[in-house]
Amino acid sequence: MASTDEFCGIDPEEMGRLASSLRGAADRLTAFSREFDGRLRQYGINAPELREIADIADWGGEQVSMLNRRVGLINELGAGAPELNSVGGSSSLVRFPADLEALETARGLATMYGKDVFVNFEGDFQAELIHEHADEVAALAKNPQAAAAFYALLSPKIRDTLPGLIAATGSKTARQDLAAFSKALGAALRAPALVPAFARVKADLTKPAGSKAAAWQRLALLKGAGAPTDVRSATARSLVLDDFVKNPRQDWRAGVPAETKAYGLPSDVVALGLEVLTGDGAAVRDAFAEMGGTEVKPAQVEKMKRFLDYAKGAGTGDEVADAFGRAMEAGTEAKTEKPGQHSPEAGAFALDVMRATGSFGDGLPAVARDSMVAIATSYIHEVTSGARFDKAVDRTSGMKTPENWTALPGVTPVFYLSPGDTHRFLKTFVGDERLTGDFDAAAARFRYDTLTAAGRLDAKSDENRFERISKMFGDLAGIEFKAALDVRGERDATDDLIRDITKNTLSLGIDRLPVVGGAVEAGWELTKAYGVSTLLDNWADSFETRVEKATGVRSDFVLRQKYDMAHILHEAGYPASDPPVDLVSKSTGGLKTYDELLAEAKGEASDDKTWEQALREKLIPYERWMDANDSLDTKVEDSSRFQTSEQAKESLGIWG
Repeated sequence: MASTDEFCGIDPEEMGRLASSLRGAADRLTAFSREFDGRLRQYGINAPELREIADIADWGGEQVSMLNRRVGLINELGAGAPELNSVGGSSSLVRFPADLEALETARGLATMYGKDVFVNFEGDFQAELIHEHADEVAALAKNPQAAAAFYALLSPKIRDTLPGLIAATGSKTARQDLAAFSKALGAALRAPALVPAFARVKADLTKPAGSKAAAWQRLALLKGAGAPTDVRSATARSLVLDDFVKNPRQDWRAGVPAETKAYGLPSDVVALGLEVLTGDGAAVRDAFAEMGGTEVKPAQVEKMKRFLDYAKGAGTGDEVADAFGRAMEAGTEAKTEKPGQHSPEAGAFALDVMRATGSFGDGLPAVARDSMVAIATSYIHEVTSGARFDKAVDRTSGMKTPENWTALPGVTPVFYLSPGDTHRFLKTFVGDERLTGDFDAAAARFRYDTLTAAGRLDAKSDENRFERISKMFGDLAGIEFKAALDVRGERDATDDLIRDITKNTLSLGIDRLPVVGGAVEAGWELTKAYGVSTLLDNWADSFETRVEKATGVRSDFVLRQKYDMAHILHEAGYPASDPPVDLVSKSTGGLKTYDELLAEAKGEASDDKTWEQALREKLIPYERWMDANDSLDTKVEDSSRFQTSEQAKESLGIWG
């Protein structure tokens, strides 16, 4: 095929005249060869050259048939093409793909399906015929212009009911067969506009269908097409979403059981409209920005809420909520952009998603919560900075940097959440321990990376970055645990935290050290635990007792936090004298962690010495080493104290 930037023009009128001229010439040659062959035979003369002339005439006749077929094809596919002005005036010359044989193949398939398979057969045999040639339809995607020709020539009635027609046969390969038609349609929609008649098809797809059932059929075909952004947005809006935003309180079920089962698609046309957008963040953002047109006044956040309100009240609510969540994932680019490096467009959309879903808190439909965690982990910079109480505590959520805000190294939010919006958004998923674990893993890694980076910077020029970041994570831990308390209740939330601490920290041996390697999560679990006593009020006195009962050992969280901070700072290169030999780990060559010392103490315990006594002896040189390095010692004390979460609890009462 000629490349799209080259001109390939065909004049069907001239081609028709050429065919007529060739027909006349072939006829004259045939007549000539017959006449002279007859005369020469009378005299016993054999002239093989006349046979060659007859063959040329036969060839000419074949070419005439081919040209006439192509004239018909060009007239069909060129419908609607503007005439191009030539030097001598107007001309019927139109730009066209050069590979006309592929277009003829497409016409053959369109004729076969539109005038035979879907018209003259039914049942199992029809299903066999549909499937037998489905691969040929899918193969059209390799030649997008041929795919465009196929849909331009396929009956609109057949095209708009393909999902229903295929499913009605009871075919066991219905999903595979519809995917073949969708694949070809997607290729056609992405192709340069060289088949003029396909413009009508594209225009039809982006117009209202006239009924919910008809809209469902079109959306089902488009679902697997991978259509361009503008087509996804336009079709989803025109077929359902514009009407939904204007009048959501109605029955939006449209897919019949046989069709929804065959294709694994939702019966709710609203859910299916969102499904078409899913996977294309730009299409999601465009659709929600323009949804409803100029007639709809609500802002984007309110539009999002309408979907969730509908999902909570409709019988097909789970279908809608699930599709909504995945569409929000796409619109925020949660899986396509890196945390801390989100584009302003995706960030602005994510801010609205958090505000909209956060207004539902733990009332958000359960099937949408996975998507909220995906967004939260991708936007860990924004969620973490949203928990800060040290600056601009009275801020409102927005894209602009709050007044008097102090940026922290390694924390690069594209927007700024208020503490209240942060708390409400966390409540959308902290009720599920599995989902909370996913978020905590991201928070743990982010905490370790930013603290380490801050320690390195402060090692060169101490500006208390390490302490400020420690405080920020203390605030985040407090807000997260407060959200868990609100959603799950005190005992349930605390029991889970105790289990995590028992699993991730107190049971660690020398081969698994907290805050490094695969045990980074331990540092975050401890950070949450340090603030628990300040959040739980009456529960505070019994918290450590319950941990001790679960583990059979005494625990001092503040002590553990202190040594964890010292370890991170030392590993980051913060200035200090070399630690004593007995504080250097044989396995890592660096400063021993608290858990390594604890494991050694337990190994040295005997009838004459408890492990607590052994641990104390090991911590004495640790304390003396820190005391001898006043700057490090002060930084460790401050940073460990800053990670308590009492302020988060108290401040949320005012600023939440």
